[in-house]
Amino acid sequence: MLFTGDEAIWGIDFDTTNLMEKGDIMKKRVSKKMFALSVLMSVGILLTGCSGTKAEPSESTPIESSTEAIQGSVGGAESGTNHISEKLSDMLVIDAEVVLPKEQIYSVYALTKQAFPREDLDAFFGVSEAVVTDHPEWVGAYSAKTEEGGYFSTDPYGNFTYTKDEERDDYIVYLVESAYYNAASCSFQKEEIPDLSFLNAENAIQMGKERIKELTGQDSEVLAAYALNREILTELEEEYRQTQKYQEDAQRGKETTVDDWSDADEIYYMEYELKKDGLPIYSGINEPGISMAVETFWTAETRITMLLDKDGIRYIVSRGGIFDASLEAEAQTIISAETALEAVKEIYVNTILSSQVTISRIWLEYVVVPDWEEKEQYKLVPYWCVQIDSPSGNSSAERINAITGGNLSYGE
Repeated sequence: MLFTGDEAIWGIDFDTTNLMEKGDIMKKRVSKKMFALSVLMSVGILLTGCSGTKAEPSESTPIESSTEAIQGSVGGAESGTNHISEKLSDMLVIDAEVVLPKEQIYSVYALTKQAFPREDLDAFFGVSEAVVTDHPEWVGAYSAKTEEGGYFSTDPYGNFTYTKDEERDDYIVYLVESAYYNAASCSFQKEEIPDLSFLNAENAIQMGKERIKELTGQDSEVLAAYALNREILTELEEEYRQTQKYQEDAQRGKETTVDDWSDADEIYYMEYELKKDGLPIYSGINEPGISMAVETFWTAETRITMLLDKDGIRYIVSRGGIFDASLEAEAQTIISAETALEAVKEIYVNTILSSQVTISRIWLEYVVVPDWEEKEQYKLVPYWCVQIDSPSGNSSAERINAITGGNLSYGE
C-alpha cells in the first residue's frame, strides 16, 4: 500500500487508486491569468481538494472590491489575533481560525531522501535470519524476508514497508481505511480510542512516536488512531462484505477474507505526520491536497502508518520519512498570516463563484517540493496554507511561500 511518484516499491502489488493516495495532482501548464479564470470560474473546479468533483460554470456577479466586517468578529485582518473574520462579498467570506507558529523565523532545507539503512534491519527482524535481495535495476532499493513470514522493502526516496504477515496486515489496514477514511475530505473519522489489554491508548501513541524517532530520526504527531480487536475487525469485515467492491472481487475470485480473527489481533492502528522545527510536514491527511497549475508531478505526502500489538510494531509504512535535511540558507523572518491571506484574496478579486465559499483555516507547515532547477532534488519549504471550504463539504488550499510570498500552485 505504498506508492511513490518515482516508482512503486518493488515486490508488492500496489493499487495506485488506493484510498490514501489522493494528495498530489498533475495538471497542464497554464498562465497565472488563465489559471485564475479557468480554475476559479466555479466552486467545484476551485475546490478540487481530494475529491476532484466539478460543478457547473457560474452565472453569478463578480466579487465586489469593498470589504465589510462581520458583526461580532474577533479582530480584523491586521489584529494579529488567532481569528480573522471579514466579508468580501456575498460569495466570499473569511471566517478563519489562524494557527500561529511559535517562532517567526524559519528555514528552507535541502532534502536528501534515503533508503532505510540495511544495517538497522535488526530493529524489525531481531534475531531472525533475513534474506536480503537487492533490486536488479533500481540502485539503492532492496527487500528482505524471513522464514517466519516477515517482509521488508525500501527505496532511495525515503519509503519503506515492514510487515509481520503481509497479506493479513495489508487487509487490516485496508479495512480500517475503508471504514474510517473519507477520500473526499482527505480526513479520518474521529473516534474515541478505548484502551486495549496490553497497553493503554495514550501510551501506545507515545510508543509509536518513540519508535518513529528511533527508525527515522524524525519527530512526529499522531493524526488518527483506532483500537482494534476480534469483535471490531469482524464487524469491519462484515461491512466490507456488503460493499460493491467485495461483490466484484468475489465474482472474479479475488475477494479477501479472514475467518480466524482472535485475541492476538488486539492492535492499535495509528497514522502520524512528521514534524520539523515544531511545524507539521505536509501529510495529505486532515488537510486539502496539493493542486498544481504547472506541469509537474512529485510525491509531497510525508507520513507514517503503523500497526502496534503486544509484541511491538506489527506493520509500518513510511512515505518519504527517511531523509536528511540540511540548511540551504540562514533562517529568515516569515511573512505574516495576514500577508499570506492578502495574496489569496488577490486571486479571487474579479473572479466569479457559483456559490458562497469560506476561508476557514490558516496554518503554517513545511512542504516537500522539488528543486525547480535541479532534477531529482527536493526542498523542505515553509508555506502558509489557506483553506477554502465550499457548501458541498469539499475543501482546497492555497499554499503561500512563507519566505518569498509566492504561490505553490505556480511552482513558487
